[in-house]
Amino acid sequence: MAMVHPYIVNTINALVLLIAGLVNYFANPAKPPTALVVPFIGLLLLACTYHLRKHNRFVFNTVTALTLLVGSLVIWQIDPEVFEWNRHYILLLVMGISCFAAVAFYVGSFVRERRMGNNSIYKDDL
Repeated sequence: MAMVHPYIVNTINALVLLIAGLVNYFANPAKPPTALVVPFIGLLLLACTYHLRKHNRFVFNTVTALTLLVGSLVIWQIDPEVFEWNRHYILLLVMGISCFAAVAFYVGSFVRERRMGNNSIYKDDL
């Protein structure tokens, strides 16, 4: 079974955060500076891709934690009492779901690698 590597998932998630975050920022007439936090974190995650590709464990764990934190913070911005299916809330949902899916994938790949016990899961990538 072919496996998608964590750096590919990180790249996709980072691009989702970057693009959806910028769309959310530029679509808001007030253009609050805090709306640029998520695209900035997307850039940071994108910068980590090289180190994920080189299988840096510290970066892998940091990216996993940061992605989980960002997903939680993005979903936390959704107020269920005033929720409507508009662009703002849909983009927040997309960014949150993207982060949680990435974290689930990271944890799954970590568990799969531990079960194999010999890091052979990444041998085709080196």
